[in-house]
Amino acid sequence: MEEKIVYYLNEIKKLENGEFVPPVTCEIDPSNACPLDCNFCMFEKYRKESNIHMSMENYLRLVYDLNRIGTKSITFTGGGEPIANPNFNKMVDIACDLGFEVGLVTNGVLLDKVNRPSRFKFIRVSLDASDAETYKLVKGADYFNKVIHNITEALKQNPTVGISYVVGPDNDKNLKIAQTMAHDLGVAYIQFKPAYINGDIYNFRMPNQTDETIKTKRYKLREKLPCLIAHLVGVVTADGSVYYCCQHRGKMNFYLGSIAQEQFSEIWKRRLGHKNFDTRQCPMCRYGNYSKYLKELLQQGDLFFEHKNFL
Repeated sequence: MEEKIVYYLNEIKKLENGEFVPPVTCEIDPSNACPLDCNFCMFEKYRKESNIHMSMENYLRLVYDLNRIGTKSITFTGGGEPIANPNFNKMVDIACDLGFEVGLVTNGVLLDKVNRPSRFKFIRVSLDASDAETYKLVKGADYFNKVIHNITEALKQNPTVGISYVVGPDNDKNLKIAQTMAHDLGVAYIQFKPAYINGDIYNFRMPNQTDETIKTKRYKLREKLPCLIAHLVGVVTADGSVYYCCQHRGKMNFYLGSIAQEQFSEIWKRRLGHKNFDTRQCPMCRYGNYSKYLKELLQQGDLFFEHKNFL
């Protein structure tokens, strides 16, 4: 997964030289509302303090600016549950009409409200359980059967639907069952990743690997690595705030500006001041693997870049 950064080595090089580079992708939170109460949610306090939907005015300002500067894709995520925004389908249509590739990260409860699941390059459903009892324990609501039904229906229109399973002490005993369930449903993959509890990642035993099983090796980096990867991913929350990265929603020391007050592109230019951000302040993050892999590549020197067109 982290090897995708190879596609953007030229952009990384420009960032190191202080040049403006638009985000390759932008994570947009259409809503902070959510019908669930997951016991591992990193953004629970932030969501409850700002339980709002993104306005269409802010959304239009954002996507037209992203289109102008050359961003390639949008992931609708949260925050809360993206589909909870009453304008969600309209937002997706506008993004697709502008030529963006779109992805969706959802808890699946409202997935049946999506007009055209086929438009998404990927749909990832945060299921986090293999049965109704565990689901209710972990997620605080009784929607397991509904979500399974919604996954089944979405798969009829989009084969990229996958399952995310955040592993913690309340759901770590049935990973093999979850693996079998995913296979029987016919999803593209099931992704196991540890919960972040009391400032540290939760250790769990991985079931035997299958073709559709992904283990996300998230961890806190123990060395200071410049998080250049975060400069390729925009993060805009439901109230229009732009943050340094997705892990720091709602934290004012990572706040960069608001699209309600200025253009996203102007806010984005200020990010270079964070180029050498100390990732030891960060929680677990997939960008840690990107940074480590990038560091190993850059140690090979400039020849790695100069000969990129010779295979």
